[in-house]
Amino acid sequence: MNRFAGMRASWSILWLIVLWVLLWGDLSVANVVSGFVVALFVLSFARLPRLAKRRSTQTARIRPFALIYFIGYVFVKLVESNLVLAWEIVTPTNSIHNGVVAVPLRTTSPISMMVVANVITLTPGTMTIEVEGDPAVLYVNVLHLHDLGQVRRDLLHLEELAVRAFGSLEARQQLAEQLGEDVPDGVPVVPAGGEEESS
Repeated sequence: MNRFAGMRASWSILWLIVLWVLLWGDLSVANVVSGFVVALFVLSFARLPRLAKRRSTQTARIRPFALIYFIGYVFVKLVESNLVLAWEIVTPTNSIHNGVVAVPLRTTSPISMMVVANVITLTPGTMTIEVEGDPAVLYVNVLHLHDLGQVRRDLLHLEELAVRAFGSLEARQQLAEQLGEDVPDGVPVVPAGGEEESS
């Protein structure tokens, strides 16, 4: 998926979240998170005809337990970020150190990239400002940029959780190779420029 398609999907998710919050009439962390989950399912079902035309290794696959863990992790991060931002507002000291971080993702999964970019934008203190390349490179504006390495590790961990929750078999293979893990069962090995091999 090119960056324009990715940005269109991102705006679609943000728009669906706004509609969800307006329907509930209350801006809260719970409504934003639930709106995000609903938006993901709506867009996933809307993409099913196109996904069906792809090779099975490129089709997104939802894993319930990994998805529950991902949602819990995002919820905790949203609460944590809101508390940090609230503390910044009520205290006289200014700990803002703004900067843009380039984060090269490790997989080519369009859904994982879209989810990571949107979670970053939904989290107070961070915003995805650009997505380019394949695998994608995210350019993220960070409000409290005190440790560049930690910011990158946090965002790559978010990508890992997204791939485990709804990444394709191909994305799981790419992630396993990057992490030095064994290729998951049922994932065909796809050599660079070659035909699929059974693992």
